[in-house]
Amino acid sequence: MLVALGLMTVYSAHADWVRQLVWAVLGAAAYAAATAFDYRRLRALAPWLYVAMLAMLLAVRIFGRTTLGAQRWLSVGGFPLQPAELSKLVLVVVLAAYLSRAETLSWRAFLGALGLVAPVAALILIQPDLGTTIVVVAVLVGMLFIGGARIIQLGSLAACATLIIPLLPHLLHGYQRRRLEIFLNPNSDPLGAGYNLLQARIAVGTGGLFGQGWLHGLQGALGFVPERATDFVFAVFAEQFGLLGSLLLLAIFGTLLIRLLRSAAAAPDRFGGLVAAGVFVMIFAQVVENVGMNIGLLPIAGIPLPLVSYGGSATIATLAALGLVQSMTLRRPLLLQPRPEWSGNITGRAQA
Repeated sequence: MLVALGLMTVYSAHADWVRQLVWAVLGAAAYAAATAFDYRRLRALAPWLYVAMLAMLLAVRIFGRTTLGAQRWLSVGGFPLQPAELSKLVLVVVLAAYLSRAETLSWRAFLGALGLVAPVAALILIQPDLGTTIVVVAVLVGMLFIGGARIIQLGSLAACATLIIPLLPHLLHGYQRRRLEIFLNPNSDPLGAGYNLLQARIAVGTGGLFGQGWLHGLQGALGFVPERATDFVFAVFAEQFGLLGSLLLLAIFGTLLIRLLRSAAAAPDRFGGLVAAGVFVMIFAQVVENVGMNIGLLPIAGIPLPLVSYGGSATIATLAALGLVQSMTLRRPLLLQPRPEWSGNITGRAQA
């Protein structure tokens, strides 16, 4: 349903919907392949996947293609590959393999998890790609929380973040700093840095309760909404389908996320549960940030809406991630009762 709604919105935004359809088919193939693959084998492959991930991110830095001031893509057989999108899924697998070694995390293991994520986040941030960096950090924090990190450990992470946030403007590129500055008052530069946010909010508001109808949204169709098939696809969707359609879209996402949590709680082993929990955090963070920036509740960070936004690497990676969770679900014993120590950890933390 999400892929179908995404294709409809991409088509209405006058983007290359045929290419998006091809990517959706490739993503479906990746989903089927991941489902057929025994997810437990990934635990042994995690170190090699981590090395391959770092190699791809370094290749982007050396050989990557630059578009709109960002160096994020590799050309593989004519296919524009964005390694940062694939890195989110690989990082989920790597962290799941690492955190599954023990029920509770020692300080050494906690710092080791930070050490695994730090180079990945740094290589993505310098592309620059602030949006994906935010998702990577969210995956780290979420998986540490689900994986049994103690309150003092998470508190130390929050304290470090508090110290780093004031330095963040000095680490970002000029246009990224401007996005943070304009977030609080987009009307201060309506034709410049605030244009994207203002046009997205106009499109969302124009949709009203029932929307303008499919293919009848003027803000999106006439190109007033920038990046209308990628970062601001939700604004185009909201203009056409209104508040009720937007709530339906969010309800579909909510159903998917709840099923991911249920899969994590009923996982046959700790590794599988952490993979499902990591995929949950990955998708949840992207939905919250994308919708939040489209309606002006969060700063613009350039994050696609999973399975809805135009993009090959993101679509394929998301469907492959869901396929891994399906692989774990299919391989649990019939009439499985969740392991008390594992399901209690997942459900208790989720409720918290």
